Parts: sequence; structure tokens; C-alpha cells
Amino acid sequence: MMGGKLRFINDKRWVGVLVSVLLTAVFVAISLGVNRFIHGTPWFLFSSFLRLLFGSAILLIIKKIYHISISEIFSFKNARDASVAAIGFIVYFLYYVVLVCIGVKGISGLTAGLLISKVILQQLTTGFYEELNYRFLICRGCFYSKRGFGTKLIYALCSATIFGGLHVITGWDTYTFLQTGAIGFAFAVIYLQSENIVLPMALHFVYDVIANMTGFVEWNHSVLFTNMNSVFEVMIAIMFILSAVMLMRNRNNL
Repeated sequence: MMGGKLRFINDKRWVGVLVSVLLTAVFVAISLGVNRFIHGTPWFLFSSFLRLLFGSAILLIIKKIYHISISEIFSFKNARDASVAAIGFIVYFLYYVVLVCIGVKGISGLTAGLLISKVILQQLTTGFYEELNYRFLICRGCFYSKRGFGTKLIYALCSATIFGGLHVITGWDTYTFLQTGAIGFAFAVIYLQSENIVLPMALHFVYDVIANMTGFVEWNHSVLFTNMNSVFEVMIAIMFILSAVMLMRNRNNL
């Protein structure tokens, strides 16, 4: 029995998933514990530091388990494959940007401290930490397996499920789980099809900056905005479908 556990821990196909889940448990426990005592700008600064700390730890773990250098992790390799695999998310993202631009009436409550700590620093470190944890660690094992569509789909869905679950850990919300899960799936497809983690990090950061800015937006609720917003769920589904189609393709056909 002990031998079986050790084989699992040493199995590069799945050890990343185990490490990701364990790190997530520790990260969430620290975050929830500290958030009971500090709020506002100090909280966002601490949260940013925590993400930077955990992301840096993951880099060391990746080097230890997979013997991959930091320079290799952050190289923008297979850029064309990564860009094509990102089509699903890009379509969704462009729709989201247009929707926000159409709906903005004004900005309220955004201070310089919140802009720097919440909108910029926290989202910069979120893209860094979450892509290393929920894409690189979880999906890396696929490159030590037979990389058929079925195998890639399992890893992508695993990434999507854990990532979606992370965003509803303080209270279940089906819509949030499906939306964040679909985004996680799209980012996983990019990595699985290219081994490029830099593009998912960049897209994650840009998307999160806009998403967090919407918390300070006063909406105009025009007819066009309302109509576009009413089919937002459809765009999430389209992102997921396009990403799944990209996952079906062989890299040499991209």
C-alpha cells in the first residue's frame, strides 16, 4: 500500500495535481484567516505578497519535480501555437471588453490605493500564481502521458474544475463556478497545446484588471448593453466550445 502511494507521488503524470490541491488548501486557509483581521488596501497588498510568495515556491517545486529551469518556464515558446489555441478565450474577451465599454457610465469609489493594490498588484500576482498552480502544475503531467485528445481533455477539465471550485470556496454559486471554470479550461488548452504559460499569464492579468474595474463602474443600462449582457452565458459556452475544438487539433496542424 505504501509503495503504491510512493509511486503515485513520484508519478510525474499526476503529482502536479496533488501538489496543486495541497498548495491551494494552504493558500486558502491563510487567506481566509488573515482576511478576518485586515481589509481594504492593506488586505490587497498582503494578498499580492501571498500570491507572489506561493508562485515563487511553485517555481522551485517545478524545478525540483520536472527539472525545468525558470528561464524555460517563462520563455515565450511556441507563440503561434499558443495564440491559435487562445482563440476561444480571445473571442470571449473581446466581447467582454465591448460589453464593458458600452455599459460604462462612470467610475465611482476607485481610490489610488485601490487602483494600485487591488486592480494592478493583486491581479498581476494572481496571473503569476494561478497560472503556475492551476495550469502548469495541474496540466504538466499531460506531457508525460500519451497526449491524445482524451488525455488532454482530462487534464483541461481537471484544471477547470479545481479553478472553478476555488472561486466558490466561500459560498457556492453555479454561474461563477461555470464561468471561471470555462476560463480555466480555455487557459489550460493554451498551455496544453503549446507548453507556453506566459500567454495565459498575460491574458489572465489583462482580463482580471478589467473584471476588477467593473466593481467600480456605474452602468448606463442602455438597450444595446442590456441585450448584449443577456447573451453573456452564450459567449461563455462559445469560449468553451472553441477551446475544446482547439484541443482536438494536433500541434503541427495549428
